Amino acid sequence: MKKSTLADRMKTKNFYIVLGFIIISSGSIWLLSYPSPTFQNIVTKTHKGIKNLPNNMQIQASRELTVDPIYLSRLGLDKQQLTSSQGEGEDEGAKVVQLQPVIASSVDPQKMEDAIAFMHSVEKHLPDYRLVMFDLGLSEVSHVLLKKYCNSTWKCEVLTLDFQKFPSHVADLSIKSYRPICIQEMLKLHGAVIWADSAEYFQSGNLTRTLEQAKSVGLVAWTIEDPTSAITHPKMFDFFKTKQDLYYFHRAIETSHMVVYNTPRVKTQIMLPWVKCALLEECINPTGAQNVGCNFIRKPLFLYSGCHYYDMSALNTILGPLFDYDERPYTAKDVIFGNLVDDRLAAKNASDPLHRSRLKLREYLNGKVNQV
Repeated sequence: MKKSTLADRMKTKNFYIVLGFIIISSGSIWLLSYPSPTFQNIVTKTHKGIKNLPNNMQIQASRELTVDPIYLSRLGLDKQQLTSSQGEGEDEGAKVVQLQPVIASSVDPQKMEDAIAFMHSVEKHLPDYRLVMFDLGLSEVSHVLLKKYCNSTWKCEVLTLDFQKFPSHVADLSIKSYRPICIQEMLKLHGAVIWADSAEYFQSGNLTRTLEQAKSVGLVAWTIEDPTSAITHPKMFDFFKTKQDLYYFHRAIETSHMVVYNTPRVKTQIMLPWVKCALLEECINPTGAQNVGCNFIRKPLFLYSGCHYYDMSALNTILGPLFDYDERPYTAKDVIFGNLVDDRLAAKNASDPLHRSRLKLREYLNGKVNQV
């Protein structure tokens, strides 16, 4: 009997492979052309299941500001509370603007000294104002120390922000989700707030013009040089159903120090979407966002700098369409605050011979340019 050669076995193997491929291909074509009810049911149910996924699972596709209503209820922003405030309308707004705002700040565990300096500036310039300091995770020793400086003799109190009551990303202090939450807490309790980060300090106690402006508009803050489009990750605009190019010439305000009154308009059109974004990680901190590596020498300057400002970006995105992309109505006119970080940098540069040489060279070149 003749033994099969290797070549014969390979031919037989190839024949079965080709035959199997033909059978599988024919079956697939028939199944797609004449699907059985069972197959159709599987496809239909799968599609329906995708549609019914929780909102936080569909966030990449839908980009909706959908958060757990329990969080909003805790902050005075659930539907029932908003509906009642809308019913009161102008009456509530009139009552709110008569309130003296509370001064509020937060204490980062790494910035205890700054917080104490801020508290001294309040005591010096605005001793009649109530002050609230939010503990953002201090040690027991630091918390006791903070309470020592913040005592009842000058209307000061310490509150601990309970991160357990909010989504886990709020505890990441670098993305500033806590800031809109703390501000809303103060608006709910006191009706008006002068918010300032602990790195800020009061240079003056003359708030008359700033408060009058805030009462009229609902919010007053200080601008930076950059437009909103330059400091906001492009994905954030999707959550607010708007486009980056609308903000090319919209000058951004800072959220490190601002004055806010809890008028019905502020509550529903500013604080509600701002807090929602803060509670939704993909909104406040879109994938790919970072707050380092900014490119501020790019051209044109209104393009994204590569540096995202988190809560500040969100607030400016909200304010754009609300004020027809004109920041002047809510831009503060008086210089009230100083900044410890800027002061330290200026002091360091002043003692740096190389920095002074650069300044002199820049002044010389600018003078030459102006002469031409």
